Amino acid sequence: MKNGKINNLIRNMLLIVLSFPFLLLAQEIRRSKTYIDTYYHGDKHFSIRDAAEIYHDLGNSELIVEIDFANMKCGVDSLDEWLIDLTESKFIFKAPIPAGDLLALTHSNIKSFELHGNVTFNGKVHKQDAYVNFFELAQEGHIYQQSTIDNKFYDRVSLNLQFYFLPKHFGVNKKPHHLKKKISVAIGKGIILKK
Repeated sequence: MKNGKINNLIRNMLLIVLSFPFLLLAQEIRRSKTYIDTYYHGDKHFSIRDAAEIYHDLGNSELIVEIDFANMKCGVDSLDEWLIDLTESKFIFKAPIPAGDLLALTHSNIKSFELHGNVTFNGKVHKQDAYVNFFELAQEGHIYQQSTIDNKFYDRVSLNLQFYFLPKHFGVNKKPHHLKKKISVAIGKGIILKK
């Protein structure tokens, strides 16, 4: 009787251990490379990290970009100081995109738009413009090959996106580090997730 319980316990633990990697893959969030910069105390400060999640909401024909500035930190206090005032809430940009299929690209395999949307950040909402280029991924590329495995994100389309915002529009200039200069954001080879 004891051997049967031990065998069941071992079998159950083995199933948990074997399924753990698949649970991690199912919960993996695909973040896009994000660049941010501004002037702080007269010097240019910047960071490059995987911090943006990009979604295409087919139902609303809307592009949604969520940036978690906490993920922009490198772990060195003196280099991360200017980011502290930005890390309390996610930066969420939503904008309608022209009707049509993102996969129906032009002959040059690029579609460029100026998007007009809104940002929600630090408890405030403000109008925001952004420039975006959708482009086709090379079939031999790493993202293309990985994305054909699951259907959670587009396997042929990526994007570059850029915009800037002013700290005063979101009350960030009143926080302890008093960021005042424009903050530029760029996302390169963004992975578009399906909403």
